[in-house]
Amino acid sequence: MIPEELKKYDFRENLIVDRDNPILIQKAWRDRFSRKEHWKADYGGLAYLSKPNSEDALTWNVFRSLQLAGSDGLRVVSGVFGLSQIKRMLFWGCDVQDFGEEQQLLNILIRTVDGKLPGTMTEPDLVIVSQKEVAFVECKLNLNGRTSPWRARGEGAGKRFEIYREIFPELERVDGWKDVYQLIRQYVFARLMAGHLGKRPVVIPLINEAHRSILQTYYSRVKESLDDRVFHNFVTWQEIAERISEVSEILSNGVILKKIQEALVYAKRGR
Repeated sequence: MIPEELKKYDFRENLIVDRDNPILIQKAWRDRFSRKEHWKADYGGLAYLSKPNSEDALTWNVFRSLQLAGSDGLRVVSGVFGLSQIKRMLFWGCDVQDFGEEQQLLNILIRTVDGKLPGTMTEPDLVIVSQKEVAFVECKLNLNGRTSPWRARGEGAGKRFEIYREIFPELERVDGWKDVYQLIRQYVFARLMAGHLGKRPVVIPLINEAHRSILQTYYSRVKESLDDRVFHNFVTWQEIAERISEVSEILSNGVILKKIQEALVYAKRGR
């Protein structure tokens, strides 16, 4: 059905599992190359999901594959993140597996907190609801120079930070909050959601091992300023790959590992 001249825009070639899930359509039309220089370079209109170093594509390829692998795959996820038995996984705020009430709760929280101001409200990369925890996983693969990948973008961040600080006054203690704004936002919604569910809030940065030394400088600010029990240590894509390689029961582990290695090769590296 798709004409030959449009096939290059089909992001599904970069995905290894559940490639026709409607949530991917939503991601593709929102997150795309749309600047004038992109169109001049002949990749305007392409979805970021198409890129070999796409963080969203890697998140989907790895964690949706592990979810579909059943109990063996979920044990890999809970083990690598240090969580109790997993009940739900939300991709960009959506429960594509069980359609549980947790996705509605998170959506309501984002609309009633971030929705106090106009503008785009982004969704968390991956939320894991386990027996005891609500874990917000901030997935990063690329790094531009030595700048923080969690930094605030746009003028609206300052206004939203004021709202967050009204809810959790301890945020005042974070030195240089603009560099760790995305992590602060995860902290806010992890605490709110966990509070409603009677669970423990957790924030976990998932990073490329090659960037650890650079990112540690930024992460230590927020980790030392706020509750250390909420902010867990880094987990790396390399560690996840190692865990997957050890579980022969996951029949697709070779395919997943290949995708992780490919993404790491193409990842942008800080210097």
